Amino acid sequence: MFCLRLLWWPAGAVLLALQLGACGSPDTSGASSGDVPFAADSRASDPNTAADRLAANPNVPDSLHLLSPGRAGRLRLNMTEKELLRRVPAAQLKRTTYQDQGQTYPAYEMLDAQKPDAPATVLHLRPDSTGTSRLRRIRIYDPQYRTGEGIGVGSPFGAASQNLGLTRVRNTPAGFAGVSGLVNMAWVIDPNSLPNKHPDEMKPSDIPQAARITGVLLYQ
Repeated sequence: MFCLRLLWWPAGAVLLALQLGACGSPDTSGASSGDVPFAADSRASDPNTAADRLAANPNVPDSLHLLSPGRAGRLRLNMTEKELLRRVPAAQLKRTTYQDQGQTYPAYEMLDAQKPDAPATVLHLRPDSTGTSRLRRIRIYDPQYRTGEGIGVGSPFGAASQNLGLTRVRNTPAGFAGVSGLVNMAWVIDPNSLPNKHPDEMKPSDIPQAARITGVLLYQ
């Protein structure tokens, strides 16, 4: 009713009423001229989508190439060979073997479906106490595989040790590597980046932070 009455008031009175907050206008004296509307605020507070993250950082992997403790994409350490064969098409797998402490065990070389020319991922199997073959080790050489922090083949060693921890260094069948017992991963270091020392004499501090990672090992 107050707003309707304004129609009968003189122009000067209407102007005064508007200045005093007529028609029930809320008090905005505490708001700055640069305030953002609520809807815009809510959008700004939303977390980035996966597409936004990929656009901002090309090193962020998709779900098929995500490395995390015990996992590489769709693969999970300790999964049975039967489960592995259900998850990965036979056309992407090539049977092979590997040696460990004088014993020969089965393995697979897995090609990437999107980039068949990328370096194969090597899957080591071992039988459990019941004789069931299980996935025990995963060797990654494909730079598409990365952790959520964007760390993988081609990354500097310092990024891995700082973000994922470093507990020791050791010589592995895949090459000299820095090992993180925190995430059960090891990073094979480019031998051209290492100092001229015997592997048994090498200390974590001897590895240059800029040394390039040439492989990622997932183990139990």
